[in-house]
Amino acid sequence: MNPSSSPLPVPPAPWELFPHVDASGLGSLQGNLEHWWHHCWWPYWQSLTQEQRSDWLHNPAHPEAWREYVQLQDAFAGNDLESSV
Repeated sequence: MNPSSSPLPVPPAPWELFPHVDASGLGSLQGNLEHWWHHCWWPYWQSLTQEQRSDWLHNPAHPEAWREYVQLQDAFAGNDLESSV
């Protein structure tokens, strides 16, 4: 993914900013993670093209649990990337 093509600054990766959080056990977000997710990460994610999102979700450098969590949140938002991959 080319971060420079997004109109928003690239936020730190969730696992870098919240290393103590186990994404495989996340349900609803709370506290600092919730605030960061809604005000930093999600606006950035929504600014990406479908191709950029797919590239991010399939990047093995990103922890699998976080890729799965982001994909789940994307699906809840109505962005079904699996059917287009």
